Amino acid sequence: MTKKLFIQTVLVGLTISSLYAVEQERIVWPSAPDPARFEYVGSITKSEDLNIKRGFWGKIWDFLAGNEQKILAAPFGIHVDESGKLYVADGGNQALFIFDPIENEMKVIEGFNDTRLVSPVDVITDNKGNIYLSDSVLERVIVFDKKGKFLYTIGGDKVKITRPTGMAINNNLNRIYISDTVAGTILVFSLEGKFITSIGTEGSGDGEFNRPTYLALDKNYNLYVSDSMNHRVVILDKDGKFIRTFGKLGDNIGNFGSPRGIALDDDLNIYVADSLFHAVQIFNQKGELLLSLGSFGAEKGEFSSPKDIAFDTNGSLYVADFYNMRVQKLKKLPNPENVELP
Repeated sequence: MTKKLFIQTVLVGLTISSLYAVEQERIVWPSAPDPARFEYVGSITKSEDLNIKRGFWGKIWDFLAGNEQKILAAPFGIHVDESGKLYVADGGNQALFIFDPIENEMKVIEGFNDTRLVSPVDVITDNKGNIYLSDSVLERVIVFDKKGKFLYTIGGDKVKITRPTGMAINNNLNRIYISDTVAGTILVFSLEGKFITSIGTEGSGDGEFNRPTYLALDKNYNLYVSDSMNHRVVILDKDGKFIRTFGKLGDNIGNFGSPRGIALDDDLNIYVADSLFHAVQIFNQKGELLLSLGSFGAEKGEFSSPKDIAFDTNGSLYVADFYNMRVQKLKKLPNPENVELP
């Protein structure tokens, strides 16, 4: 073999090895031989992970002011608005992170007026871009405008929210649904903060809750509740009337250990983050398990007590990976044959 041919052979071999290594690093669900339906994209802990970079003068100011780069510490609630902004309620930092890749900036809100955030749990926006942030210790939902300016709070002495956690907004009805986890009920307010009604009481029967946490609405405005200590999902209509429930306590996938974050895709499949199973489980409307994403660990595509989940407008799924101090992004892969999830 000539020297030139030898070098070409080595280069081809290295190229093949590199391609094989890249293929080996690809993380998908389900595993082969089933066709992949989701793929791991990346993790977010700081602004640079979304290609948001501080400008030169911004870096100089941070240096002179002694500012440190903020990174996620304990992400709870997450939300992605229609423009692509990622909102993260971070209990570890006692702050709200807003990652804005379009404006190339990251904002961190740590309080309002003279009040410091204590335990931010969930975050959501309305169709005007206003931001709603629940704080379970302050017993309030704090409302900011789209630029992060404080507007008002929901909850107080007249209508006490004992432990506000998950939220969902129905813009058509001008309503916000708020889980009061300790009271075992869902409180309904107008988006301006006027109390409308409460849904359910503490218990384990139809329409009752035991530590309800995160909420979601489908395209028909039905309300989905992670009824965490009843180990199930409860489905209600837009007026709070009971429709059905599914799930039970179990020690394996397909059941629930500690259901938290909940979301729906365009096919009305129901996604539930289970903090005890360290996975995101996907169910159809009958409550039948379709697929499970992730397992316990700290590697790519693994979770440690995931809290919340959210879709963006492109169908990518974001997971608040609590103890791993990050948000992971998974991409829903094309399904040209329109085959149901396995």
